[in-house]
Amino acid sequence: MKIIYSEMKGCVICREYHNVDTVEVTDTEIFKDKEVTFQAIYEYCPITDLYWETEDMIRRNSLAMKDAYRQKVSLLTSGDITEIRD
Repeated sequence: MKIIYSEMKGCVICREYHNVDTVEVTDTEIFKDKEVTFQAIYEYCPITDLYWETEDMIRRNSLAMKDAYRQKVSLLTSGDITEIRD
């Protein structure tokens, strides 16, 4: 787990006001019958030792997982498609 930044705010999990970390972790999921590993972003509560995702994080992590799948099966990633279009 790599801490990207820490912010003092109300925690969604424990309902306390404390430093909530935004972290990057290596995540492994099964997508279309393939195991893929990718970097995911979560908010982390050090008091409860739990992770959660905001809506933006859900979208970003979903794209990261799908790009990892595309790379694994030799398809163009979203970044590749953007470069081609440019």
